Amino acid sequence: MFSDDVFTATACASIPNATSLVTEKRGPVAKRRFQKGNFVLDTRGNMYSLFYEDFHGPDGSLTSKRVRVCIGKLSEMSERAARREHARIMENVNRKRGSVAPTVKGQSFGDLVSGWLAEVAPNLSPATVRQRESYLRKHVLPRFKDAAPQTLDVSTLQQFATELRKSLSRKTVINILSSVFVILDYAKRCGTVVSSVSFKDIELGSATTKQAAFFTREQASQIIAESEEPYKTMFAVAWATGLRAGELLALGVADLNFNQRTIRVSKSADDNTRIIRQPKTPNSIASLPMPSALEALLRNYLKHHWTPNEGGLLFSNRKGTKPRWRDNVVKYGLKPVLRKLGIQIQDVGLHAFRHGLATELAENSVPLPVLQQQMRHADVRTTLAVYAHAIPASQRDAMERLAGSSIGTNVPIGTNFKVETVSAQ
Repeated sequence: MFSDDVFTATACASIPNATSLVTEKRGPVAKRRFQKGNFVLDTRGNMYSLFYEDFHGPDGSLTSKRVRVCIGKLSEMSERAARREHARIMENVNRKRGSVAPTVKGQSFGDLVSGWLAEVAPNLSPATVRQRESYLRKHVLPRFKDAAPQTLDVSTLQQFATELRKSLSRKTVINILSSVFVILDYAKRCGTVVSSVSFKDIELGSATTKQAAFFTREQASQIIAESEEPYKTMFAVAWATGLRAGELLALGVADLNFNQRTIRVSKSADDNTRIIRQPKTPNSIASLPMPSALEALLRNYLKHHWTPNEGGLLFSNRKGTKPRWRDNVVKYGLKPVLRKLGIQIQDVGLHAFRHGLATELAENSVPLPVLQQQMRHADVRTTLAVYAHAIPASQRDAMERLAGSSIGTNVPIGTNFKVETVSAQ
């Protein structure tokens, strides 16, 4: 606690705002403790911040001295604004000293993670929880488990992100930070004091997007033709609808409407537990068109190859009790066919059908809203980001048609003109 008689009685108006006035040497301090400082409003309406600040002596020794910083006069600014400035000053002082705010018992970041896992995680998709738990366990908790939530500010998380970017992709760092923000956001809604920080405050550098693997129309046709049942029909559905793997494996016979020629997507099978739950997002729930060629293939499959099972699954395991494992479908159904056809198999799975359909639609100049609806993306920006590799081709074709009809064929686009100089005879 500070005493008023320690500081010189200098008029606040004569001291520039946010300028330090050293008043008394305190001596060397072995431990840099977190300071709240002291906000003072004197009888003349002058407002100050009082705190200790470190100074390096000529011999390199570090000493701590009492400092007064004039914030302003009550006649020129409100006390509330002055207190906010005091908090900002103390934040900078503690950062310079390397001081960390004390952790309230039971409210360390690790405690917040435990609370989120117990109270929120059970309501989320198991795949989402596994991903967040993995990021938290491997990258976040080793660094911030015992930290006070309010210390995870912009500077701290920016340094953390910068270190991660040395060895991880931009997308992975975004996912890791997202896990941190989810915890902090829930803690804030529960009344815990946390730092106000979001993605817009963190600089992650430019994105280097790796193009996702996808099958062309010709490759998809070859794969479907070469596959045995039930993989033949499974891959045909994947290509014709663009379903995600979990959605494909959770399909039931009841989801097929042959009268309206639609396929209802309303659930997804978890990759690990094979439990059928809600799909990825509410936008994932939809009725998709059933092309006539796919209708014929499905009718044939149900008549000659499908085995009735307790859950009414379209593609159940051999016992008819659960959906198939995605890994087994790729390992025993897809990759042997890819090897036989000589198609690259590294990093290729069922999602390549989905990306292939989207690429085919984009290259055939299908309107972006139609592409977004078929892929069931909540945000069109996701569609643009994921399938940007296909859009330039359709954009180029559209511009060729437009320019051709507007300019005509007398002067083709890209023609080089050569000016010849005729010398005087």
